[in-house]
Amino acid sequence: MTDFNYDKSLHLKDLIPDSEIKDIEVWMKKYPGERKRPPIMPTLKIVQEYNGNYLTNEMMQAVAEYLDVPHVAVYEVATFYSMFNLNKMGKHVLSVCTNISCSLRGSDKVVKHLEDRLNIKLGETTEDGLFSIKEVECMAACGGAPMLEVDKIYHENLTPEKIDQILSDIASVNLSESKTDVKKVKPKRKARKKIEIKPEPVIHLTPSKAIEKPTKKNLDTEIENIEKEIEEELKSNPKMKESKEKAKKEKAPEEKNENKKSVKTDESKMSSLERAMLRSSGDGE
Repeated sequence: MTDFNYDKSLHLKDLIPDSEIKDIEVWMKKYPGERKRPPIMPTLKIVQEYNGNYLTNEMMQAVAEYLDVPHVAVYEVATFYSMFNLNKMGKHVLSVCTNISCSLRGSDKVVKHLEDRLNIKLGETTEDGLFSIKEVECMAACGGAPMLEVDKIYHENLTPEKIDQILSDIASVNLSESKTDVKKVKPKRKARKKIEIKPEPVIHLTPSKAIEKPTKKNLDTEIENIEKEIEEELKSNPKMKESKEKAKKEKAPEEKNENKKSVKTDESKMSSLERAMLRSSGDGE
């Protein structure tokens, strides 16, 4: 690369932080290695935003050195596009379109109203460094002419009332920001005493008297008592005694028949001699 205006002592890494360099490298990777000029525009935009919304000749030379392009290639881009500023600008740049569509719709009146309100001329900055007025070419908003752009926001169909409202809103925002920037001494809070929370005692719910487990001796005693109660009740109630004896008599034949059945079933297992002896003895009893 040959460029007689090129200053090799200027390096972009010495002028901007590493975070901005990383953003530039992202744009460089979007193009083939031999295409070195396309990243010029995004690189200048990154550098300008970091430097307070304007470019210096030193920065443009450093951009050329970093991208490995002639200095004139960077300078011609910066001077051609109205989005780049070569002089120090205010915090808020009012970019007024004066192209044909906006001109026919009264862009000259917009510029005159801004100059009267801010007490500056086109291309100048207010004494407090808050506003600058800048003339720009078409911004592709012809349907809303006349228009201006400030802080990357388009304001269309401008009237004196709308312009005053835009200026008032920006001024109020900056006023509130300046108030928040003032460091206020906060009163020290009193240290709170630490309250020790003691654990509550564990309460074990136990019966007043331990439940005694039933033993065999106790069960026998209870059975005897029940039998005594039944006997006494039978003595006192003769009808109940008679019904109990009747139930025993009815139950006896049933038990006898069951015994006979068991004997008959056992005969099938006996030999012929045993069966004859059993029959001769009479009913096997």
